[in-house]
Amino acid sequence: MYAKRLLTRPGTCALALLLLLGCGAPDLPRKFALPDRLNEASGLVIEAGQMIWHNDSGDGPFIYTTDMAGELLSVDTLDARAVDYEDICADEEGLLYVGDFGNNRGRRKDVAIYRYNRETGHTDSLTFTYPGQDGGGITTPGNYNCEAMVVADGSLHLFTKDVLLDERPFYIHHFRLPARPGTYVAEHVDSLYLPRRVITGAALDRERRELYLVAYNFRNLLGFLPSGAASLITITDYEGDHFLGGRVKRKNLAWAVPTQHEAIAIYDDDYLYIAAEATRVRRHAIARRIRR
Repeated sequence: MYAKRLLTRPGTCALALLLLLGCGAPDLPRKFALPDRLNEASGLVIEAGQMIWHNDSGDGPFIYTTDMAGELLSVDTLDARAVDYEDICADEEGLLYVGDFGNNRGRRKDVAIYRYNRETGHTDSLTFTYPGQDGGGITTPGNYNCEAMVVADGSLHLFTKDVLLDERPFYIHHFRLPARPGTYVAEHVDSLYLPRRVITGAALDRERRELYLVAYNFRNLLGFLPSGAASLITITDYEGDHFLGGRVKRKNLAWAVPTQHEAIAIYDDDYLYIAAEATRVRRHAIARRIRR
């Protein structure tokens, strides 16, 4: 009724239209701090209007559910180990996959992904190795670190994280695994040269066929002044599930002040949410909404 009255007044049609459409943005905070228990937020899924998180290494086998403003609603405990959780994704049926595949030093001889059913509380295990993985160190072939994962059409897709050293070539490697319990050797699919960036999180729009990756770099300016940058990598126009063969576009998320963005999830057709861990300067992890 209010909108109808507005339409009868000169110059108010545009205003009424904006009110009816909600100005094209969700009625949610654009940026918010996460609870203390999520100071190392490392993975994010958005399902049914809720945010599902996990922490980085040092926490237990926990999944945290918050509302879309970061208010903690519940904590689930997986029947699983927790060495170094790095990413989470959800399949078409709503099953969650939690990647316990962090391997910064390259000393792990195998890694795991846990499949969790929130309705039943049941946890399944998927263990795997990369070809040549022997725990011989991160600079030895086969001993990959990984912090990014998506699921599609019965397969899990992992995107490795290179090492931030000047001599490294900065390649992302894409590995594929069946999305079902078992023990596997990951299949190498493809690789991509990404100068001066390492990948720390992934989200996939299966319908629009768009892959989103968060990446960052870190260096010391003049040898002592810490500096960093964070980026959103969007990949489109790929064939089948050969994601890294698609068209790559990069957008800056942050620069100068070191921030470690590790969590990313799709909200709707227009927006993503990303999150950065707490730092010595910023006491809480921060989540924010960005345009796709």
